[in-house]
Amino acid sequence: MFVKRYNKSCLVAVLFLCCLIKECVTCFTEDESEVTKVKSGSSFYEECRCDEPGPTGVHLKWFDINDQEVIALGPGTKSNVYTEWIDEKVYGLYISNVTKSISGAYKCVTNFSGQQYTKVFNIEAYDLPYFVNTAEIQYLVNGKDELVICEARGETDPFISWHKDKDGFIEISDDDKYEIVSSKGLIIRNVTKEDGGIYKCTASDLETGEGIDKDIKVEVTYMPTLDGLIATPEATVVVGETLTIECVAKGMPPPEYIWRKVSEMEPADVNVTWHQITNTIVFDSVVAEDRGIYECTAFNAAGNATKEITIDVLVPPEITQFNNITIIEGETPQIICKAIGRPRPKVSMTFEGGASDDNKGIYWHIWNTSDFETKFQLSFSQVKRTHQGSYICNASNEVDFATKEIYMSVLHKPYLNSATESLWGWNGKIVNLTCENESNPPSQIYWRYQGNDISTAEQVLINNMLEEKVNNTSEYFIPLLIDKPSLYGIYECVVRNDYGEDTKTITLREGFTPPSIKNVTILEITSTSATFAIVGPNEVNGPPVIGFTAEYDESNNYDITDIHINRTWSIDRPYKVDKLKPNTTYYIKFAAVNDVGAGPWSESLEFITLETSATDPPEWDVESESLIAASNKQVLSWKIPEYTEEPIDYYALRYCPMMNSIVQDDLCQEEIIKSNEFELTDFKYNTTYSLELIAHNPQGNSSASRLYVIMPAEDLSPMLSAGAFIGLSVVVVFICLLLLDLLFLLWRRQGIMAKCCYKKKNKRTEDSLRSRDKKGLLKSGESTSGESMKRPSNGHKEYEYDKTTGVIIGKHSAV
Repeated sequence: MFVKRYNKSCLVAVLFLCCLIKECVTCFTEDESEVTKVKSGSSFYEECRCDEPGPTGVHLKWFDINDQEVIALGPGTKSNVYTEWIDEKVYGLYISNVTKSISGAYKCVTNFSGQQYTKVFNIEAYDLPYFVNTAEIQYLVNGKDELVICEARGETDPFISWHKDKDGFIEISDDDKYEIVSSKGLIIRNVTKEDGGIYKCTASDLETGEGIDKDIKVEVTYMPTLDGLIATPEATVVVGETLTIECVAKGMPPPEYIWRKVSEMEPADVNVTWHQITNTIVFDSVVAEDRGIYECTAFNAAGNATKEITIDVLVPPEITQFNNITIIEGETPQIICKAIGRPRPKVSMTFEGGASDDNKGIYWHIWNTSDFETKFQLSFSQVKRTHQGSYICNASNEVDFATKEIYMSVLHKPYLNSATESLWGWNGKIVNLTCENESNPPSQIYWRYQGNDISTAEQVLINNMLEEKVNNTSEYFIPLLIDKPSLYGIYECVVRNDYGEDTKTITLREGFTPPSIKNVTILEITSTSATFAIVGPNEVNGPPVIGFTAEYDESNNYDITDIHINRTWSIDRPYKVDKLKPNTTYYIKFAAVNDVGAGPWSESLEFITLETSATDPPEWDVESESLIAASNKQVLSWKIPEYTEEPIDYYALRYCPMMNSIVQDDLCQEEIIKSNEFELTDFKYNTTYSLELIAHNPQGNSSASRLYVIMPAEDLSPMLSAGAFIGLSVVVVFICLLLLDLLFLLWRRQGIMAKCCYKKKNKRTEDSLRSRDKKGLLKSGESTSGESMKRPSNGHKEYEYDKTTGVIIGKHSAV
């Protein structure tokens, strides 16, 4: 009995413990209600349990906010709200995404012992706070009271708190510097540069405990300042070049830029305005219209600043008007050359025709038609054919120059070179009847023959022959073969074009050889030569005398044969025969020569050469009696006389300086020369010398040959030979290198001399440095110059050692 009671007591205790663990209810047997708040977007799960079902089993159902039963679909369903049997006694409700639209009362209903009970779960969805109108980067104007905006929304008005990142975020509270306006943000009074930084704005929902925060970067702004406008390469550029204009501005935040062209130098339609972030404008290829005034405005939230720059575009000259012209002689034409450029070009005109002194009636005028155009006008009061030719217009400014060539053609009547002409002809001679003329356009030539005492039929025949020759040639002349006397007479040439005509008369006469010579005089006789003076005929019925011919021979041969020695001279030359025998009698006769031929012989003239004598004088190898020498290295030479009985044994040369064309006899010098050459070694510069040269043989001295030598003003010959010049250059280079090495020795103790002088001293210095380098700061191979002395960009060097001097230099040194 005791045992049974004990077992019953144990059973009650177990049931009591189970009641504590399982809420002491196997199935809920009364209505219940609870409220659950869930963050929007979160999931919700709740279970209904029935561990001890009633007699009829487990009865559990879920109903949504519309009292519609939630169907048990199980996991993987696309429905947002579904139910699932966890086991036979547990029935769960799942909401995968809680939103406000599906918030409300969800009910779990059970039947126990014929009685229905309901457990209500009121699900309320709430949203997290969120920020509106809050930029991550905000700009405050220096010196003003500014608001850092931070606005938040939530289920209720969120609580806003502020922190500043300064060695860790520090909470900000209201004071003289800061004022927190919950609905707007944080007011910062009298903003300074130190107020910039990172601010943390935190928005908290006090009911839900939810909160969010946001970092706001605050930058203190400054009104832009303009240091200036810089034009690269410069503000004045040549058309076609590249130009960059940079607007140098400072400000925070970095300013933006408005560019405007506000030039009054150009029409208003070329002025433009454009807005850009960058501070430069680039012209890839500048055109003339780009010149003007450019305005740059740099602006940001704090304000703006404006500056201007004037850009000038230089344009090379261009000739815009200069055209060929055709004019009639006697008219009054104008040649106009217009050129544009910037700066305005200078314009000139040149005439490339033939030389003419007839410049009367030619006027020119230059004027500026605009700021960039120049007009040159050449006017003729009455144009002549001599004005025909090429005209060149030249336009230039400081940029470049331009030229253009035109041709002015003057239409005029024919002009013959002469109105009359006399010609000589003879049997078999071809005479050119010339009718050369100048005309524009080319003229037509007409020939007419007027005979002397010939029949009309023969005259017509000759005219027909002339017409046929004109038709077969395009030249200004016709060749006429004199084969009969009737061709002599007067020929008339007429040249004609649309603007007029001109006439020329040609008289063709029969020419004859000159008459015989009446006057011959012996000028000089030597042992080997004879010189004559010949006076030609006074009147010649034919072409003029052009020379003389002679026949001469020894008297013993003169009458024996008709073959004698001939000699011909052109007119106005010394009439001399040479290579004669000494002490010999000769006969000579002369005849005058013209284009027709040689005239009759004169009477024979007898002369006797002299006894054997000295040689003929030598002849200088120069064309005139004076010579301009190149230098005192020049060599003079002379010809050895062609005929001499005895060979020449020497030459005697006497040379004297001259002053004011007077020979200085007291300064004369003489030399005996074996050869036929003489070098002007002793001749002084800028001096004129008189030279006398005499040839000598056993018979005596020849007559003197004279020559004047003019020495130049300065010595134009090189002072040094090529080898000496190269040697001198090497010496100069060596001395320069020596001086440079000495300079490095005194200045930096470097160079070849420094290495020699300081080699041992440097070694002792390095040993001393090693003994003083206790901390090992001086590393092997370190130098006080070059890259080893440069401080790294990412570190700080406290000490620097100079191994040469042993001195410590740097930030904390005593130097």
